[in-house]
Amino acid sequence: MTYREKIQELSKKVESIYDDAEWLRDVATLEEKKYWNEVRRIFYDADQPLRKLDNSLSQSRAGMVL
Repeated sequence: MTYREKIQELSKKVESIYDDAEWLRDVATLEEKKYWNEVRRIFYDADQPLRKLDNSLSQSRAGMVL
């Protein structure tokens, strides 16, 4: 596995949690929705640095085998 592949794998995990929280928010009560929105915001924000890192990598760095 390469460095880029590992970063992208982690990003997909974070996105999956974000997506699951959306579904749960949709079935939540009005009171609960605010918490699910907070969870979604946290995971959206957590994925931002991973995408930026992935986009910033040189080909040699991205291809580094772990």
